[in-house]
Amino acid sequence: MSPLKKRVEFRIPISPTEKFFSLVRFYNFALRHLHTPPYRDARLSVVVGDYCDLDDVRRKNKWSESFNVTWERVPDEVFAEFHWAGTANWRLCIPAGEADVVILSDADTVLLRDIDPLLSELPIQEPAVRGHMAHVQPPLGEGSTAPSPTCPEFWPWLFKLFDIPWPIVTYRYSMDVSGSLPECPAYFNLGFIALNAKALPIFSSEIIETTRRVTLATDSFMRCQIAMTIIAYRAGINIATLPAVYNAANDLDHLRLNELSIDQIRVLHFLRSDEIDRGELQPQLIGNLLSRHLRNPANIALQNLAREYYESFR
Repeated sequence: MSPLKKRVEFRIPISPTEKFFSLVRFYNFALRHLHTPPYRDARLSVVVGDYCDLDDVRRKNKWSESFNVTWERVPDEVFAEFHWAGTANWRLCIPAGEADVVILSDADTVLLRDIDPLLSELPIQEPAVRGHMAHVQPPLGEGSTAPSPTCPEFWPWLFKLFDIPWPIVTYRYSMDVSGSLPECPAYFNLGFIALNAKALPIFSSEIIETTRRVTLATDSFMRCQIAMTIIAYRAGINIATLPAVYNAANDLDHLRLNELSIDQIRVLHFLRSDEIDRGELQPQLIGNLLSRHLRNPANIALQNLAREYYESFR
């Protein structure tokens, strides 16, 4: 099926704050800015945690009524147990509806170009998931019983804990500068993950209990990312890694290590704050971002898009 015919839904987890609302609005602008199907008409589902008042959220985001944007509330019991991780995971618990492909995005990501090659390649007849390798190994918390993630034993220990055969193919973390870290299974950065409609119910049925078990074993801040790896391998889902063009950090080392030029980037993940402040995408602060002299070419690309965004609501 061609990318134009695949129905795509994008999902973002947020807290109900003005900063996050501005990031969602910017994401929506960039998505519609592509003009063509499936981006122009794609559903953007915003998953809101923190025991939010969803009616109040909608009132504060009247702009969304002009687009295919829906607002989803995280159940209180899920947020009470998992907090921000519950918001991230709840994206997997919403049925796919008419979508053939579901894209999980962080709020600090934005599409600079289409993702047509990914949509063309991603199968829809069998459960499949795609993502870009995480930058480095997951950190462990004080309550962890796992081996150190810098040791070769970490991932095999975790797979044995979940009774999963060790994969034949392993990968390097995408910012393993020296190549000193042990290779690992496909462990994706949550900034951008694509899965098809057949994979979604598998993740949905297992994400809560798997996150619970991963937390007990590792006490890791990256429990959501680890849980998705565990579920995908345990279920035998079709797994493949994506190049950095689909999750390019505004990090000069990440760009260099992955040999990326700015005109190649399809999805920009502006998580680094050394030159920019994500909060400055709010209408009352965006002038600060637009007037700042930047050196990082990824940040300059973001600034250029923000300038078009600003002009759209002046």
